[in-house]
Amino acid sequence: MRAAAKLFPFLALAVCATAAQTVDKTISQMPASARQLIEIKATGSKRFSEADIVASCGLQLGKPVGEDDFKRAARQLADTGAFSDVGYKYSYSASGTKLEFQVTDADKFVPARFLDFVWFQDAQMRKKIKEYVPLFEGQLPLSGNMADQVSDVLQAMLVEHAIPGHVDYERAGKDNGPVETIDYKVTDVLIRIRKIDFTGAAQPELAELETAGENMGNREYSKARLQLFVQRQLLPIYYERGYLKAAFGPPQTKAANVPAEAVQEGPRNQTVVDITFAVAPGQQYKLTAVNWSGNHEFPTDLLAKMVHAEDGQPANLVRITDELKQVQTLYGTRGFITAKLKPELQFDDASDAVTITIDVKEGFAYHMGDLQFRGLDNSLTAKLRDAWQMRRGDVYNATYLDQYLPEARKLLPSTLDWDVASHVTPNSDKTVDVDLIYTARAPQ
Repeated sequence: MRAAAKLFPFLALAVCATAAQTVDKTISQMPASARQLIEIKATGSKRFSEADIVASCGLQLGKPVGEDDFKRAARQLADTGAFSDVGYKYSYSASGTKLEFQVTDADKFVPARFLDFVWFQDAQMRKKIKEYVPLFEGQLPLSGNMADQVSDVLQAMLVEHAIPGHVDYERAGKDNGPVETIDYKVTDVLIRIRKIDFTGAAQPELAELETAGENMGNREYSKARLQLFVQRQLLPIYYERGYLKAAFGPPQTKAANVPAEAVQEGPRNQTVVDITFAVAPGQQYKLTAVNWSGNHEFPTDLLAKMVHAEDGQPANLVRITDELKQVQTLYGTRGFITAKLKPELQFDDASDAVTITIDVKEGFAYHMGDLQFRGLDNSLTAKLRDAWQMRRGDVYNATYLDQYLPEARKLLPSTLDWDVASHVTPNSDKTVDVDLIYTARAPQ
């Protein structure tokens, strides 16, 4: 005999009571073996394997089952949030019961990130989570309880290793934007960096890497901070020498053994961690040429003089990037405050050469809009407004504010300490509003 039902997440299952009673009555007349679960199948998912779905339903082969068991199993799958709906059908025979789940994957999944679990490697955590949360493949649905299941496994790992922390997680994304990741972290434990080592690096880069690493010693551990450390301090060491494809692997962490007396002297629930970065320098590229594209306001000859490119020498991308900031400033003097300069690199790996093309998106020239002063009386406002040389409608010079503020300060009473916050707002009509907010306090 066959029956079928469909379960939608967070909705009650509607089943005809008369049909259920008929099925139960029929089964009661069959041998006990008819209730033994002999097969579980799952169809419909493009994201999960059949084996993982079956492992997540909570049923075991060889056990006696009934309609209530099927409902609970379908609800367990639905509650994970991994599926937009879950249905099932089953059949009884003298040899046993066969069950088939029919599922539809949820639309949205986001990556799970483990931010500060320095006692374990990511692969170790993922393997352990997979053992207890079979549907976990590195990503999580935005609803349902799978995120909680992952949190429970991580908490159990902390307890198992006598780590006095608590697992917390948050759905993270840009301000007012969609959820992009689900981030797990450990609270109630202070994690400090003891040292940073590097593998795969050679001199003289290794010496500079180690010096930079020493500056991170004794700081609080944070994956986000380490990512910035790589981007802003470590990679430039290679980029300025022409190693333009240099890469750093993810930080490998190891909780350090420290003397008991040192732990007692430090904060409670403290962990000290050693970090290792694997470095892949890649090829060293020599610069063939720096070309310009998309520039109209300024001639190529002028821009080329501002970016000092030494053909045939290792491509110093750090210096070129710094010099492009000066080009950006130049565009700002003509009102092109949204101009973008993007270096495009064309590699010739066979000859260890690179050509750099600066792609210029000039945008539009902006003009002076409204000027507002706040925090000043009418007399001071009048003085400072008279000193402002850009009039409404003039081409906006983005460097003028840096010239104006020191001169304007001279017009303010010297008996007070003055702070000023400046807000520059580009508008859709290609004007720029400037808002200067002054605060005064008595000298210390």
